[in-house]
Amino acid sequence: MSTTARYKELVTTLRDTLYRLTLSILNNRSESEDVTQDVYERVWRARDTILEQPNPRAYICRMAHNAAIDRQRQLQRRQSISLDTRIALATDDGGEGESSDIGELTRSIIATLPEKQRMAIHLRDVEGYEIAEIGEILGMEERNVRMNLSRARKSVREEIIKVMNYGVEGY
Repeated sequence: MSTTARYKELVTTLRDTLYRLTLSILNNRSESEDVTQDVYERVWRARDTILEQPNPRAYICRMAHNAAIDRQRQLQRRQSISLDTRIALATDDGGEGESSDIGELTRSIIATLPEKQRMAIHLRDVEGYEIAEIGEILGMEERNVRMNLSRARKSVREEIIKVMNYGVEGY
């Protein structure tokens, strides 16, 4: 397969993944689109060297991850809404639309996780990456990826249980 064909195939298969990855970091569609486009520009300029990487897919995802973190730092945006407020907003509809509320609640909880946990759960449970690939993308050993993924899932599960029990202990 020619270099051009390999490049096109790689870029085409990663399009949605890169956008979702940057969106999970930035929580802003416009910024995410900009970062994704910037990554594609960098990938285009370095197309020959990227294809020589042992795992070009993970390499490009790592580029997108780092670019999104850089953009986040530039913007210095921190949401001031507390988790309790997010939970109240997500569950305040009188019981209608519960499945969308659980999804929104889950996204809100995930957004409050530490970065490594948030990225691990997103890459594994949303994008479907293997543990080894996540380790390459995040620059972590596999055991650390597993640990962060486990902690993230436990935190999400505990917060959802709290909300579902309406803060009542002992259930």
